[in-house]
Amino acid sequence: MEKTAKEVRESLKAACEASGSQIEWAKRHKLSGAFVSDVIRGRRDPSDAICKALGLKRVIVYRTAT
Repeated sequence: MEKTAKEVRESLKAACEASGSQIEWAKRHKLSGAFVSDVIRGRRDPSDAICKALGLKRVIVYRTAT
């Protein structure tokens, strides 16, 4: 199933809430709390590590412009 970056951010936010906080989720997955916060707020794109922790695989696709 494909997800948009917005949907990944929503999944990340929900996972953090389920863990108790962004910091707890970040620690559990050996990520920076500031980075996780930036991804949730849309300042940075979800990384491979965040996608992997959410059970996703990051794929970048380039298509010919029409």
